[in-house]
Amino acid sequence: MSKLLLVDDETAFLRLAKAWLEKQGHTVVTATDVGAARETFRIERPDLVLLDLVMPPERTPEAGLSLVPIFAGVPVIVLTAHTDHVLALRAVDQGAWDFLAKPVEPDLLRFAVARALAKRALEKEIAALRKALPADDGIVGSSPAIQRVRDMIRRAGPANLPVIVLGPSGTGKELVARALHKASPRCDGPFIPVHCGAIPADLLESELFGHLKGSFTGAHQDREGLIAAADGGTLFLDEVGEMPAAMQVKLLRFLQERTYTPVGSRQEMFADVRVISATHRDLESMIAGGTFREDFFYRLKGLILRCPPLAERREDIAILASRFAVEIGARRSLRLTPDALAWLCEQNWQGNVRELKAVVTTAIALAEGDEITATDLAFARTGDPATMEKAATGKLSEAVAALERQMIADALTRTGNNHSAAARILGLSRVGLIKMMTRLGLR
Repeated sequence: MSKLLLVDDETAFLRLAKAWLEKQGHTVVTATDVGAARETFRIERPDLVLLDLVMPPERTPEAGLSLVPIFAGVPVIVLTAHTDHVLALRAVDQGAWDFLAKPVEPDLLRFAVARALAKRALEKEIAALRKALPADDGIVGSSPAIQRVRDMIRRAGPANLPVIVLGPSGTGKELVARALHKASPRCDGPFIPVHCGAIPADLLESELFGHLKGSFTGAHQDREGLIAAADGGTLFLDEVGEMPAAMQVKLLRFLQERTYTPVGSRQEMFADVRVISATHRDLESMIAGGTFREDFFYRLKGLILRCPPLAERREDIAILASRFAVEIGARRSLRLTPDALAWLCEQNWQGNVRELKAVVTTAIALAEGDEITATDLAFARTGDPATMEKAATGKLSEAVAALERQMIADALTRTGNNHSAAARILGLSRVGLIKMMTRLGLR
């Protein structure tokens, strides 16, 4: 059963139209002026709006037109006695779905309502299908270590818990924070990152809480802070271990009460945000050393999620490098050869994923052909060519197998586990795909 909002200031028309629409099987709620229409729409969340343009208190078409953008997200059928084509075009331009002149013929109204509701049902179905699709969180890899991270994101994302993301530099802590945001009910809200170590200590309070004009030298106008900007979404405190002790104290109240006071103001403000923080530092050691407040730590620590270094997920190196080659070299048909992938898998990567991406980026910039070989990675080598070739030989089959497994898994996911369709995507016969899966130990 569909719910319709009928907005009209003519009592007789309102009564007759409501009765007729209810006889068609719809639930109908009504409003007789602009203010009531706004409030009823907010509370009832109808599937369709039937709107008269000439509405009190102004009683001009502008009053009704101003409501059309507010009803965005549901079809709006405009009803008016003014058969003005310019007005009709303006209503459609504002987002109206259809335009009917009064007096409305019942059959025409029935058809317009049915068509608009069919559109609404289709939009809901598409939204449900999109929601059912696995989200692209940007996290690449199939290693057990990264699968554990994905599992924690899946479980912790929907909760409103604060999270501390720990891990060495370059492991993708902000990527994990963004994935937690996308997996939460706040996904449509803002994600506001704050690098606590990049903002000078004397400006950090103003950046977070905002300030009033004249509150300090250089404050030439009122400015909203990053906390206010994150209202309804997620505030990401990156490198929170760099936050000055004085600022930790000032954030304590906000973390507990969700209230804060802009610099230079006496008015307390409220912001509904989820706080996710990240650092490469050992916060517990900092607490023991007196450089990080224990009470601040426990306000941030609803859950601790650790990002593994690349050394703990070596099976992902070839997959990551190939992904970077596709993304960075989008305008060129470039590929990393097996010997290049094998060599990349052999390195220590102290800078983790960030360092790997930098090396692939440089290799693409320097590449002259359509392939990047181990020789092309000479700028990043720490050993001689003979040593590199020896290391590559030992890792070659492992790197290729990891890539083949990932390609097959991606193809099967895209085709709903349809082996024939997946084989076509991979340029194989179905028998060839089955043989490859058997060789790789895939069921």
